[in-house]
Amino acid sequence: MTEPLISIITIVFNRERTIEKALQSVVNQTYKNVEFIVIDGASTDGSVDIIKKYSDQIDFFESKKDNGMYYALNRGVEVATGDLIGICHTDDWLYDNHVLEKVAQAYTEQKADVYYGSMFKLVNDTLTSELVPIMELEDNLKQFFHPATFITKEAYNRLGGYDTQFRSASDYELLLRLKVNGCKFHQLQFPVCVMTVGTDDRVSHNCYSHKEAYNIHKIHKTGNHLKYVYSYYKCRLIKLAKKILNHG
Repeated sequence: MTEPLISIITIVFNRERTIEKALQSVVNQTYKNVEFIVIDGASTDGSVDIIKKYSDQIDFFESKKDNGMYYALNRGVEVATGDLIGICHTDDWLYDNHVLEKVAQAYTEQKADVYYGSMFKLVNDTLTSELVPIMELEDNLKQFFHPATFITKEAYNRLGGYDTQFRSASDYELLLRLKVNGCKFHQLQFPVCVMTVGTDDRVSHNCYSHKEAYNIHKIHKTGNHLKYVYSYYKCRLIKLAKKILNHG
């Protein structure tokens, strides 16, 4: 049986403090039919020097100025040749050394378009309990983790990559687009990654993403757009309350 090629994309911009753990989590996988792609946005710290330490284990590396995370992800998808594509952000890492081995087995058995799993969050150096994804019926994604998701190259070719008009929620839009267009989703029964929270510039950690989710659901005509008006103002109130508390 032919082993599927899994492409892992890591995008980088000034992450010298965290990037090595992410890189090691990929190169230390027991599954070896992996294409490792690293896209750097012209980092000015020591990130590139760290990346070069692993040059013999990285299949494609590019360092040049880009227009942000989703442009870099699209570049990674463009050059990827794998059957299946996953993302390992520089603030995150694959949960253990056997993740891709288990993903490959699921791909061989299920022949789905999207494979999605659980993950842990690292908050103030403490791991949360396992976060299990929830997919609602019809055309909504309730609790879904992009860093714990793998998408086939064929699905990207057929339905496109990350829509760069969305600065915070393009990954969410991509998953919803795949779902409303009839892609087959398969839930993985194991944790895929650990995601660090508390990184201030992490694009998913802002209230603007709720505005984008509103527009995304209107575009895809799911009927779920109005709930994001509520979630946006709830997010704003929570951030305001935290600000007041922090300033005494």
